[in-house]
Amino acid sequence: MFIVLGYHLLNNKKGLSSIMENSSCLNKILPTWLEIKENGSLLIKDFTGELSLIAGHYNVEEIIPLLQNYQLASKVSNIIIEDDNSTRAMLADLIPFLNKYGFQGININMEGVKYSNKEPFAEFIKKVTSKLHEHNIKIGLSIPAKVENNKDSTWSGAYDYHILGEIVDSIIIMAYDYHWPGGPPGPIAPLNWIQDVIDYAIIEIPIEKIFLALGLYGYDWTIDSDKRASGLIYSQVMNIASKYKLQIDWDQESSSPYFLYKENNEAHEVWFENKVSIARKLKLIQEYQLAGVAFWRPGQEDPGIWQLITEVK
Repeated sequence: MFIVLGYHLLNNKKGLSSIMENSSCLNKILPTWLEIKENGSLLIKDFTGELSLIAGHYNVEEIIPLLQNYQLASKVSNIIIEDDNSTRAMLADLIPFLNKYGFQGININMEGVKYSNKEPFAEFIKKVTSKLHEHNIKIGLSIPAKVENNKDSTWSGAYDYHILGEIVDSIIIMAYDYHWPGGPPGPIAPLNWIQDVIDYAIIEIPIEKIFLALGLYGYDWTIDSDKRASGLIYSQVMNIASKYKLQIDWDQESSSPYFLYKENNEAHEVWFENKVSIARKLKLIQEYQLAGVAFWRPGQEDPGIWQLITEVK
């Protein structure tokens, strides 16, 4: 069975609308309703309105809250990993919350973990998993993509695919931002890189536990500028292309769409994902027989991707 997950940002109207319209294509929703504080306790957001809307769509099989450290990511992650009291505080809030609303799983996205905390992070996840399993709650992780065990990477080095893959029930590999807003322009998730990510992952993690997360957005870089790239949803990308009567170009090597334009005498370069680039990534996921795909995130997409999903599910 090919499983389709969709991340959702709290109070994002476009995202909620897309989930409602395309619920037949989505098996599970991962909403950002929880954040970890520095002391390990949880910030539980006002989500009950969204819960009733999403849960009311019978096509969505399960809601799996996403627990993240969005604010002060690196600081919070490393404090909690290094402090048993913070871990206990987190579990003391998390388990009653999940039981109260009948959630049967949780996905944890802890970013900014120092490489020196690689082993403590794995031990932290082991403790959390053991406690959740006592309550019949499944645990998944959202972790950065990588193609090797690179200890020099401040982004992905601390995440030991092999050990984490043995501990948790599922792993979502965030396979996007190969080119990111603070760097030079280029494809967000080149197909050749995606294949390398999968090739590495299946050596380290049981294949039935692997979900590949794909971005549905674009970036607009201002060339020869120190400005960070601006994030764009698909409709914004198309509006720019229409405004300047641009032809969408295709980069064969990365299997990614892009275009160039000028505005106020500044050169811009836009890279994004569309139904063609997503289709090629979905084909890879199927060929490797991964558990499924996770989209970051509905509301940003080329609407044509949903027809692709109906064909592969």
